[in-house]
Amino acid sequence: MKTYQYQIIRYTHDLITGEFVNVGVVVFEPQTGYLKSKFTNKFGRITQFYSGVNGHLILNSLKAFESEVKRISRQLHELFRNDFKTIDEITNGILPKNDSSLQCTEISYALDVNLEVALEDLFERLVDRYNQESSSDTLADKEVWKSVYKQYFDKYGVTSHLKHHSITTQNDIFEFDKAWKNGDWNCFQSLSLDLKNTSSIKDKVYKWVGKLNELETASERINVYFLTVYPEKESLQRFIKDTLSNSSFHDYLSVSIINANEAESFAKKVQTEIVGHLSEGKI
Repeated sequence: MKTYQYQIIRYTHDLITGEFVNVGVVVFEPQTGYLKSKFTNKFGRITQFYSGVNGHLILNSLKAFESEVKRISRQLHELFRNDFKTIDEITNGILPKNDSSLQCTEISYALDVNLEVALEDLFERLVDRYNQESSSDTLADKEVWKSVYKQYFDKYGVTSHLKHHSITTQNDIFEFDKAWKNGDWNCFQSLSLDLKNTSSIKDKVYKWVGKLNELETASERINVYFLTVYPEKESLQRFIKDTLSNSSFHDYLSVSIINANEAESFAKKVQTEIVGHLSEGKI
């Protein structure tokens, strides 16, 4: 068994809020001088979370980082010596600790017989699995609507009044398949946040923060209602509410978060609003 060191490389979108996406890992074993890194090659891994980000520029930075790791690794073996005791002595020379968007985490330690396998496992668990999870997010979100909210929206006659609506922003077009208008557009987005992995929850929330920031650039007033299923942990519930219900959104964008235990009362509230609007002859 070999004790090795590793660091995760993160794209940090906002240093103040701490929003980040894992984009790579570096593994180092001092005794043998094993040094290797692996990075995502999908710019969508980053841009799916944060709109307006130049994914190609970040990928080029990651490629430069990886090339430097390879250069140092060759040097270690060619000189048959190792002047480095810790991995951050290496990574700090490539990516200094400053306010740049790419950041290395603190050093972590682990044991494994095969360091190549260890690198692949770390990359799959810490970086690539979230690509895989994100592909199933849409299905999970649809299931939240189907299994939790739809029965109440149907019960109170709301569903029949909902229609598809496209919102054009400065850089994109957002599609909501459940919306109704009473002067403002009221858009309902089902959102599964009862995920096993805390990082998956936070990544998904940060992804929506990026979308909401882009929605702020729309020329119409929008009320977004997240129809959610929450995790049980109270600290994560607070994180979700505090992060998604960001008070900095301007007057043209309102964000509300509905939890599963509020599903029926919320559907009834929407029914009352629609009935009131109908009585005024506006629908």
